[in-house]
Formats: sequence, structure tokens, C-alpha cells
Amino acid sequence: MYYIYRVFAFTKGELWPYMKLNEIKNMDCLKYLRSLPDNSVDLVVTDPPYNVSQKTNIKYKDLNVTKNFGDWDFGFDPAPVMAEIKRVLKPKGQIFVFCSTDQIPKYMDIFKEKWQFRNLLVWYKTNPAPRLSKTNFVFANEYIIYAINDPEVKPGQVTFNWQGHKEMHNTIITGALQGKERLRNKDGKATHPTQKPLSILKKLIEIGSNKEDVVLDCFMGVGSTAVACKELNRNFVGCELDIKYYQEGNKRIN
Repeated sequence: MYYIYRVFAFTKGELWPYMKLNEIKNMDCLKYLRSLPDNSVDLVVTDPPYNVSQKTNIKYKDLNVTKNFGDWDFGFDPAPVMAEIKRVLKPKGQIFVFCSTDQIPKYMDIFKEKWQFRNLLVWYKTNPAPRLSKTNFVFANEYIIYAINDPEVKPGQVTFNWQGHKEMHNTIITGALQGKERLRNKDGKATHPTQKPLSILKKLIEIGSNKEDVVLDCFMGVGSTAVACKELNRNFVGCELDIKYYQEGNKRIN
């Protein structure tokens, strides 16, 4: 009987023969994830599409409001992506995934069946977009699902850097991005419609990882997770399909 072993010698900064640490790839998320080895990532912090875009503009009085973020925000199915993330994440690894209100049931089905669901965090935005029609409540919240990969792992065995009770509420209160941190095109419009604040990303990364750990984001956008990792001395891996966002992300990290 013969046994064949696959041996890989990794150099510093290299996670897999074709995937290097601290580098964003311009690739589809599933193709990228399938190129990564099993149990190779310590933490996942990612912001997949919310499926909230609308094909037609909203007309209200003299206003014509565009709610189409792009083709990427239509028909996203989290199931195959979460399956690949689970494979590449270490058993004691954790995930923080941003999602919309309508997506919560679908994600909860996934995480309660095959993961260890831990909490639903609420990002309360102090400056939400106004409700033009004044016929419903203002959407001031977005959500972040927190889970551990292996259902059998005890919570005390994972990296969880407690920051004190005042800092560990499951509600994060901060404004949606404005000011200098918000990337803008030459015409003044936001480069990416859903760019997340570094303050939130850094908080999640600090809690769920240690220095030099590997953090994955397979929906890098304009590279905010990568920037947060660099500022916290974590390694990052990830990808972004849209070439414009990919280029902007590389500008930020380089």
C-alpha cells in the first residue's frame, strides 16, 4: 500500500502557491475562495451584497433618486460563498458578516445549521438617509452576524479580545461614512456606495484576531478591511471583482 503526501513549503508572505498575503486579487469571490487551502484563515470580516438595489429610480416630487448600486447587488446567494468560507476558515476561526434586514433569516438558517451562531450585532447609524415619503420609519440600522466555525468548539477556546463592558455592547453607534475617509470620484460622488467605516472594521478585527493573524475579506470593495488590517498589524487576504474598486483598494494599501 502506498501513501502520497502533498508537501508545500511556504515562504514568508505566502499562503498558497498562487495566493500571497497582504494582496488583493481582482477575481470572483467563489473562484478565489476555491483556490485557498482548508483551515488557512484565522478570521473573516466581509461585506457581501445586500440585494437592496432597484432597477428603476425613485421619483418623489422634484427628486429622482437612484437606488441601483450596480449589477453586483442583484441576486446574491450567500449559501455557496459561506460553504467555501467555512472550509478555508480554521475550526476555531470566527466570522463577522454584514447583511441587510431581509437577509437575516437566510444567513441565520446557514449559521444555526452548520456553524455556532453567537450574536447579531446592530450598527446604528447616527446619520441615516432621510425618509423622503415620510410613510415609514427611517432605516438607521445595518446588521453584522457573528459566528464561530466549528459548532463543537467552546467559546472560551477562540480568540476573543474583551474590551470592557462599555465597549462590548452588541450595538455599534457611529455615522455612515462622510468626511475625509469617504472615497470620492472627481465629480464628488462616492466611489463605492457601501464603503464601511474603518472604526467598525478595526473593532471587529481587534476583538476576533491577534497580531499577524490572517484575516479574509472576499468582498474587498475599496480595500477597507485591508487598510484596517495594515493599521492593526494583521495579515489580510481577499479579492474584489469590480476593476474600479479593486484599483482604488490597491491605491489605499500601497
